[in-house]
Amino acid sequence: MKFTETVLISSLIFFFLTSSSNGQLFQLGAGGGLTQILAPESYTNFYSSEWNVGVMAKLGLPLLPITPRAFFLYNSLSGNGFSNTGNESSASGEVGLNITEFGVGLQYNFVPLPTGFDPYIALDLTMTGYSGLTRFGGDVGIGTEITIIPILDFDVFASYKMFNLIGKEDGEDTITALTLDVFVLFSFL
Repeated sequence: MKFTETVLISSLIFFFLTSSSNGQLFQLGAGGGLTQILAPESYTNFYSSEWNVGVMAKLGLPLLPITPRAFFLYNSLSGNGFSNTGNESSASGEVGLNITEFGVGLQYNFVPLPTGFDPYIALDLTMTGYSGLTRFGGDVGIGTEITIIPILDFDVFASYKMFNLIGKEDGEDTITALTLDVFVLFSFL
């Protein structure tokens, strides 16, 4: 009985130590990608597919498939718009909208593939700012981390975003978008 307990405890200690020492406990990086506004129609008529840039941090939890994450994204949208002046519509030329997002969330990591791909799904809550307004929203997405070397990963992530779910005024439409981003993440600890 003593031998079995000793082997079991030794195996568990070895497993925990090797998992902790090889785990990427903290990742920090920068990246960007494309933002495509999907709704409302008043936004899709003006803004085309544009770009975003940001930073991301992740905290790996040894032995758990859940990874807490936080990010900041700056979405820059531009297009051609029209303004109404009385009974006539006149072209107003280039219009722009900048949307900033602060987000926190969790990603659920599936079993890593032997090719260096680590697929996941993610759910985030966001605080969004645009046109002097602050709203709360969220996103859901899928992605994968691609390990290049032990301290460097590429994170490819596609998400469906709802920028203003909470805090809207009466008659304010929900702004939704699709994004495709790539982040370069460096591992620490």
